[in-house]
Amino acid sequence: MAAKFAVFTSIILSSLATPGNLLDSPKILPFHFPSNLELGTHVHVLCGLSKGSLPVNFVWKKKSEILFPLKGKIEFLYDADVSNLKIKNLESNDFGNYTCVARNEAGEDSYTSQLIAEAPPFWKEQPKDTEAVHGQSASLHCGIGGYPRPKITWKKAYGTQSKDFLVVHNEYKKTILENGTLVIDSLKEADEGVYTCEAENGVGEGIQATVRLSVHAPPTVTSVKRRTSAKRGETAVIECEITGEQPLLVSWEKDGTKLTMPFTRFETYEEANGKGVKATLLISNVQRRDQGNYLCSVQNDYGSVKDVTALTVQEPPESPSDVKVISVNSRSAQVIWGAPSGISTSIKQFVIMFWKNSKVSGKLHQVSLTSTETSTLLRDLQPGNEYTVQLLAENDVGRGDPSDPVTFETKEEEPEAPPVDVEVEAADSHTLQISWKPPPTDTWNGQLKGYHVGYKVEGSASQLAYETVIKTNLREEKTLLRNLRPSTRYSVAVNAFNSAGDGPASEEIVTSTLNGDPPQSPEVKVKNVSQTSVTIMWSPRVNSDASVEQYVLEYVDTDQNKQEFHAPGSHKEYCIEGLESGQRYSIRVAAYNMFGRGDFSPSLVVITEGNARVPGYEPIVHETPFYFRLYFVIPVVASVTVILCVIVVAWACLKRAHYIEGRKAQLYVSYQQRLTYVPPSEISRDSRAVDAAYDIPWDVPNGGGSMGRDRSSYVKLKQGQNYV
Repeated sequence: MAAKFAVFTSIILSSLATPGNLLDSPKILPFHFPSNLELGTHVHVLCGLSKGSLPVNFVWKKKSEILFPLKGKIEFLYDADVSNLKIKNLESNDFGNYTCVARNEAGEDSYTSQLIAEAPPFWKEQPKDTEAVHGQSASLHCGIGGYPRPKITWKKAYGTQSKDFLVVHNEYKKTILENGTLVIDSLKEADEGVYTCEAENGVGEGIQATVRLSVHAPPTVTSVKRRTSAKRGETAVIECEITGEQPLLVSWEKDGTKLTMPFTRFETYEEANGKGVKATLLISNVQRRDQGNYLCSVQNDYGSVKDVTALTVQEPPESPSDVKVISVNSRSAQVIWGAPSGISTSIKQFVIMFWKNSKVSGKLHQVSLTSTETSTLLRDLQPGNEYTVQLLAENDVGRGDPSDPVTFETKEEEPEAPPVDVEVEAADSHTLQISWKPPPTDTWNGQLKGYHVGYKVEGSASQLAYETVIKTNLREEKTLLRNLRPSTRYSVAVNAFNSAGDGPASEEIVTSTLNGDPPQSPEVKVKNVSQTSVTIMWSPRVNSDASVEQYVLEYVDTDQNKQEFHAPGSHKEYCIEGLESGQRYSIRVAAYNMFGRGDFSPSLVVITEGNARVPGYEPIVHETPFYFRLYFVIPVVASVTVILCVIVVAWACLKRAHYIEGRKAQLYVSYQQRLTYVPPSEISRDSRAVDAAYDIPWDVPNGGGSMGRDRSSYVKLKQGQNYV
């Protein structure tokens, strides 16, 4: 009715206007939607004129489309120079730009305002389980709505339990589109698994959904010999190793003709392995007519593949005879041999093969020689290495069997390269620790016997003094230079040697001994043990002019999970909280001063009170007789409990007194559990290098930074203490 009234009013006012009157075009006053809107509420806005001749016609638009009244949703109220838009039960799809247009005979004006309300994330399109084929691409959709625009994160589960997730980033073949879709190109088996899409925008609760991506593998021939041969009368073996999703259907063809089994002298069988199938074609009593191309054809539900092996039937010559190696030097050796007996005139050429024997397979070298040659010189060999050499003869049909292998060893030369990654650091005021790695293996020119570590006071005219270190099989060598001067700079260099002599020395490294020593390990004791916490206390041992600047505390649980944190040097006790009841923990403490970290204290083994939790345990409930039910048992148990509590408390107090007096055991348990403690061997300090968790000491004047402030969620500072 209001709309009809407005139109009627416009018609009347229009009839009153005379052509001679000067009309003003409408001008809309700016309007805005409220900024604190919420979903489900109502909103209305006024579009009024600052000027303009009547009658005026108002039109509302959203995203360039005209709005019409909608029962229970959109209403319009009109006056002569005002239009009121009302939107009920605000939803996320109501967001957008709204435009008010005012028209009269003199012209028109419009004004646009944006309707925005905060909305938590909601699903436009939930992710679904997806299946794809190996090598192709897959798209995992995650359609999310909400305002502000939600942040979408994809994660992929790893591990056998699929409980731990890693964030998926835009990298290599993974792309997260603007609409939240995760696209994975060139799928592999590693891409298969469980994925989770998470969304949050700071409004309300975030949402997430988990899906599985299954990657199906078409058949692939992973191993096939392009050419193979067999001697006449023997059995030819043609193998085709295939991977792909089962079931795999294998068939064979020869020169385009399908081989239907059973076939004369032909036999096929298939052997399943961990990733697929190994298909084998056997041809017994091979004849020349069996020579040709054999096709291995495989298919499954996701594709097919074919591969060809060419079979050559041959009658090769005999092996060369009397193969010997003479005149062996460090980089060359001469090989002599005799021609095969009986068929030497049919030989086209000899092929000599040699390779270096090593743990890693040596590169095979092949040299072709004429049929008249009976010796050759092997060049460019590496000194101090063992080689194997074999010869074979070749005729028009093919190559014969190689001769028996002959091994020889080249003479040694001095190593060609110095040790690498040489590091020198001060252990204390009289000791330097030197560590290095061997030179590259191919520069040893023999077997390394050891190393010479040379050192002298920096700038002195004297020659380097040397200490010999016998080579070990470790990846890194170490030694200590002792009895040095305090606070003195030394030049250090290392070279390797073998039976032939010394190799080149590394570049000299200059390092100064300390002018003081790191602190000794503190004496650590257990002050208190509860079900979920352990309080330890320590006292430093004064052996240095430098005061302790901070402590590093380390504890390891039963599963060998290590936690480490730092405490200021002014503190002498710490409460470790968030532990599990009935669990065994190993705790040790080391001190830092300006000269570095001292030794860790011997480990304390502590068992928290209570019984250990057994995951997944569910008690079995049986119907019990009346005399076991609560109304009968409780009075009896209450009486017994009072008596037991008195006994147990007295016994626990006595045990606590024994623990305080007998500190050598250093095993702390609750009265429910008792274990025999074997003291751990003393842990020696192998380096003065700063501990990994002590990269930037947080309470040392020359440190700074935030290292050491980080606390595990299981470890907290003791309440009531003041910490920096």
